Amino acid sequence: MPTPQEISKNMKLVIFDIDGTLTKTNDVDTECFVQAFADVFEITQINTDWSKYGHTTDSGITLQIFHEQFERAPSEDELSKLQHRFVELLQQSYSANPELFAEIPGASVILHKISLLPDWKIAFATGGWRRSALMKLQAASLDITLPIATADDSYSREVIVTTAIEKAKKAYNQEFERIVCVGDGIWDILTAIQLQLPFIGAATNTQHQELQQAGVEYIITDFTDIDLFFKALNTATVPKPHKPEQIQKNSLPPSYFETLYTNNPDPWQFETSEYEAKKYTNTIKALAKPHYQSALEIGGSIGILTEKLAPYCETLLSVEVSKIAQEQARARCNSLPQVRFELMRIPEQFPQETFDLVLISEVGYYWCREDLRKAQTAILENLAPGGHLLLVHWTEYARDYPLTGDEVHDSFLELVPTQLKHLKSQREQQYRLDLFEKV
Repeated sequence: MPTPQEISKNMKLVIFDIDGTLTKTNDVDTECFVQAFADVFEITQINTDWSKYGHTTDSGITLQIFHEQFERAPSEDELSKLQHRFVELLQQSYSANPELFAEIPGASVILHKISLLPDWKIAFATGGWRRSALMKLQAASLDITLPIATADDSYSREVIVTTAIEKAKKAYNQEFERIVCVGDGIWDILTAIQLQLPFIGAATNTQHQELQQAGVEYIITDFTDIDLFFKALNTATVPKPHKPEQIQKNSLPPSYFETLYTNNPDPWQFETSEYEAKKYTNTIKALAKPHYQSALEIGGSIGILTEKLAPYCETLLSVEVSKIAQEQARARCNSLPQVRFELMRIPEQFPQETFDLVLISEVGYYWCREDLRKAQTAILENLAPGGHLLLVHWTEYARDYPLTGDEVHDSFLELVPTQLKHLKSQREQQYRLDLFEKV
């Protein structure tokens, strides 16, 4: 290992995904993963379009399935049994047909050639669990000693890739001036966009089109063209912000949020973030009246903003899709008798009351466009004439949100002047605020 004095100032890192990128294991991985759920939990109806899940990792998918099936997170013992059965099924499949675990052509050669370069290092980042990932690498005769981050490190691909970078820094005692990701899935592209990392696509004909539509500059079918791959390593760029159709078409389900709150009681740092504190202050300042008779807060989360809004309301109904989050909100607002709470998924459900204030803060981009339109209709039907609608949303890119904050706000601006009057607009560096009045 080099001493600090020997650390190169020009060192670079390439991070490889495993399934479908280095090994031909996508199909057998899916088959064994689904069978493991059937064997251990008798769950047989699993959607294998992994793009439909909030976090396309073994841990993220498992958490979401558990919340959908059992309305709770799995125990450590249940996770252990599932992983054990999963790896057992993979090993049985390998014994029956080793070809299912073959390397992508040229994978072992390219890993070896990169290892010989003085200015490049290698790490793995996979959405699979560690035990299954190492088993598949070994079955394909690929190096299992390289730094690796897996779904054991996080349910989030962004965190997994970040963890791989940190492990590589420690393993090689190096900082990296350039970091390139190589992957085969649309979720790999979205992760690279979120982390602003150059990306190389590794894809079959079907996937090739998806990656191309996402604006990936270099897409390889395998690693046999060594010169092309090394050219891509040195010149690949960060893909442009992109939302694939399968994400745009689907609102995020309650299980997505339960997964987040299971792992972190305050996943967006509502309680501690300086950004959130300033935004909350501006949200309250934007209220056009000193007092409202009946207010509706859509997406109350853990109740930070609910508590701040309550003194301005005779009654305040806070609705939320996450039971875990709302339990925190209830405890936080326990001394506020004017606040009521309901678990409710809007727009499928909507309170049958009339409100003179509706607040939507950091919620609208979780809806797909169709659900946003339905929510608009329901809001307008239940907002009193002269009532106010206050929108506050983050405006930066988020890989798994169907819409952007700007798209949400602009869709309400389209209702001006026939249904809404635009009272106030405020744009900050990372969020925007718009206040409307019902005509």
